[in-house]
Amino acid sequence: MTRDASQFFALQTTQHQEWKGVLAHVAQHDFYHLPDYHRLAEERGEGTAHLFAYRDGDYTIALPLLLRPLEASNGEAWSDATSVYGYAGPLASHADMPASVVRTFQGALKDALIERRVVAAFSRLHPLIAQDGILAGIGECRPAGQTVAIDLQLPLEAQWAQYRGAFKTRINKLRRDGAVCLRDEDRHHLGDFVNIYHETMRRVDAHGSYFFDEDYFVRLASSLGPKLQLFVVTVGGRVAAASVVTICEGIVQYHLGGTGDAFLNLSPMLLLLDTVRLWANEQGARALHFGGGVGAREDSLFHFKAGFSDRRHDFSTWRWVIVPGVYAELCRERVRTDLAAGREPISADYFPAYRCPVRPRQQVAAPANHP
Repeated sequence: MTRDASQFFALQTTQHQEWKGVLAHVAQHDFYHLPDYHRLAEERGEGTAHLFAYRDGDYTIALPLLLRPLEASNGEAWSDATSVYGYAGPLASHADMPASVVRTFQGALKDALIERRVVAAFSRLHPLIAQDGILAGIGECRPAGQTVAIDLQLPLEAQWAQYRGAFKTRINKLRRDGAVCLRDEDRHHLGDFVNIYHETMRRVDAHGSYFFDEDYFVRLASSLGPKLQLFVVTVGGRVAAASVVTICEGIVQYHLGGTGDAFLNLSPMLLLLDTVRLWANEQGARALHFGGGVGAREDSLFHFKAGFSDRRHDFSTWRWVIVPGVYAELCRERVRTDLAAGREPISADYFPAYRCPVRPRQQVAAPANHP
């Protein structure tokens, strides 16, 4: 390709090297953008992964999406698009992209999605990567909450100084009492991690989609290689807490983890996360990202993560109705189906609305009769 050439194309996970080649031309990406991670989502039945990419000379824009089939509407088959579990969204080669390049990418993306009969697109955006500018003018980027990260470019002492006082006290006590956190390079404790993770998900009454089985984690470890690390805390020779974290392009992500029921009073996760922080510094990473609360809410999980750092990042989602007429009809069909079945959506803000989880319809109490 010559310097002045421009090209829009869509890659699938079978085109692994080409996909990785596009990522090599963007300024920043995370493991959520990798073809390996998208291939795992495909294997879980989450959709067919595409990387929609545009190159114009030195400029590159790329957006990964999972395309999911929809039930036929009026005898016609449609699809919609979503992002993988985690923080994805578009990527760009430069912080300041020419408006003409962005507009051309957006137009070509719309054409490509319409060609694939995609009704609507949704993506969780990455809190540490600037993305709104690439999507401005197509759909809506909606603020959803905040996430927490440790700035690893601060001196170690300054990082520690931001910890909540009670956290520092508990971490020091754990170390004095013999708790040990280790990076399990050979993943000997992967089975222990899965057991503890599931125990934690049951304890917090998590949605079924969070119950990844052991095979998923084995395949995740195989797919990501050294980009995935397993940390475990042992107390008296027993695994008390465990977590898988990722490292990619200077970003360390707390991906999934948990604490065994029998060790909750000791708070071993505090020692684990502090150990991850120290290891991330050794790797030269720039940020340790914890994410936010459940559903991006400022709940007890967010409050826990906020005890490690003052640094906050805005988390947004992107919503785009590409074929409004079909989208509206799908929503109407869903309303009719739910009414007939005595169901109602759990949220008025879910997107796309026709995929919203449901619950039994709440009955409105009749007013009392008064003489």
